[in-house]
Formats: sequence, structure tokens, C-alpha cells
Amino acid sequence: MAEKKFNSDTSLIMEIIRFVVVGVYGTLIDFAVEGWFTSMVSSRVAGVGTIGAFFIMFLISALGFIVATPATWSLTSIWGFRNVTKESEEKSKSLKGMFIFTFWAVLGLLLGAVIQFFGYMICLEWSGWGINILGGFSFEKMFGEGGNINIFFAWATVMVIRTGFTMVFNYLTRKFFIYKAPKAAE
Repeated sequence: MAEKKFNSDTSLIMEIIRFVVVGVYGTLIDFAVEGWFTSMVSSRVAGVGTIGAFFIMFLISALGFIVATPATWSLTSIWGFRNVTKESEEKSKSLKGMFIFTFWAVLGLLLGAVIQFFGYMICLEWSGWGINILGGFSFEKMFGEGGNINIFFAWATVMVIRTGFTMVFNYLTRKFFIYKAPKAAE
């Protein structure tokens, strides 16, 4: 019996590791942009209400998405998925491939927004915690004298859950619709 050699280009585990590395890279960009914008606008949006606060947070998420998507697309196309058909590789690196990548990413963003909405509603209204993530999110209010670190933990928890869902969604859509493996393409 012949011994199989490990091939990092065709290994599913290595593909998932590369995808996670690219995802963490994109998430760090997104997290930095969202955190920065949220801390800048939090004091200016007091009194907008729960739904208004959510839409402001969604717009801030969209800004993080806009900044992170080109970086994520380029790194994914070059390095993330290596076991792909020639046709998938050429298509994924084209302008059309970028639009397909962005379409699925936008769908993931919208589905993530639904999760984010439920997370904020739990923190603000439904749980009785009364944690106003948008109205109270500033580094001074969290870490300063008399600050409330729970605001940060609530915001980060909602973002981590949303990000986890969208990472799984993005992996599956990219694996089956953009970066098709040779066997899957047949």
C-alpha cells in the first residue's frame, strides 16, 4: 500500500486554517473600523431609540465591511483557497469574481445584521440588562473612573457571535460557489 503524501494545497484542514487566518485578518480590520467609528458617534446619537441605534450600528458595520472586503477578497483569491479548478481560479481573480465574492459577502453581512439586531435587542430591551451598547460605548465610559466594562463585553459578544456565523456562511458560500475544488466541479 502506497503512503499518501501530505499536500497543503488540497488539505481541507489547511484550507480551513488559511480561511480562518484570512477571516481573522478581515475581522481585525472590521473590528478596528467599527470600534473607532462607534466610539466617535456614541455620544452624538443619544436619544435615537433602540431601532435608531441599531441602524446606526448597522451603518457602522457596513463601513467596517466596506474597508475589510477588498483586503479579504484579494488575500482569499491569492492564498485562501488553493485546491480549485483552473476555471474557478481565473474567475475568482476577475472583476466578475470580485462581484460574486462581494454578493455573497453582502448576503452574509445582512444575515449577520439580523443576528446583531437580536443581540442588541437582548442587551437593550428583552433581557432587562439595559445595556445600551451604542449610547454607552466609549472608551472613557468603559474603562474610566466609574466605567462599566459590561458595555464592552456586550458589544464584543454580539460582534463575536455575528462574526462566527458570517465566517461559517462565508466559508460555505465561497467553497461551493466561488472556489470550487476539482472534484466538486465535476
